[in-house]
Amino acid sequence: MQVTESGPPARSALAARLRAHPGTKLAVWLGLAVGICVPYFGIQTLAWLPAHELPATPIDRLVPFDPAWVWLYASLALLVPLAPLLAETRDQLRRYAIGLAWLCVPCFLVFLLVPVAGPRPDIHPSTGLYAWMVSVDRPSNSLPSLHAGLTAYSMLYIDQVLGRRLTPRGRAVACGLGGVWGGLILYSTLATRQHWLLDLTPGLLIAWAAHRLAWRRPGGEAPLSR
Repeated sequence: MQVTESGPPARSALAARLRAHPGTKLAVWLGLAVGICVPYFGIQTLAWLPAHELPATPIDRLVPFDPAWVWLYASLALLVPLAPLLAETRDQLRRYAIGLAWLCVPCFLVFLLVPVAGPRPDIHPSTGLYAWMVSVDRPSNSLPSLHAGLTAYSMLYIDQVLGRRLTPRGRAVACGLGGVWGGLILYSTLATRQHWLLDLTPGLLIAWAAHRLAWRRPGGEAPLSR
């Protein structure tokens, strides 16, 4: 169904999309929690190789350290589950899982074999969300930025499954809002000193490649031309 106007028909189509295949979506969410969190935090506990440090770029020095940006940083926890929620077919959910694997496995291998320490300062707030994040997330697993990769992969996937269903104006608005949200998340990785600027590009490139690989085979929609 092609959504060509806003109003009740479009809202009804969105509601139907959100209700589609609840069991499969729940399984995908559980897979997200286990498949990302267990390897990510597990690798941090190994520390079997010395961590490398990257040089700070002028942009790293220009962005001030501000723990308040942790709220935008943590908003990835809303964006990532939103992407599969917008799927309307099991094939789309299958492709989401395939692409996610293509994204995460290379990142985890680099974290394990070539660990890079992030730029987080030793002095930071002792209370609040930032303090909690520091307590559970060690300053490692920095390159490539999985945070950047998950942000880009989620945005690409949402555009893939939702973009063709919107009017040109609706898609432009959605892309604009998504671009702002994604850009703020990327900035927050620098402002919270979770990542170096040099961490971001590899994460973004792996996400783009993972998205292309997930949609390369016939039997579903081809990636949107850009």
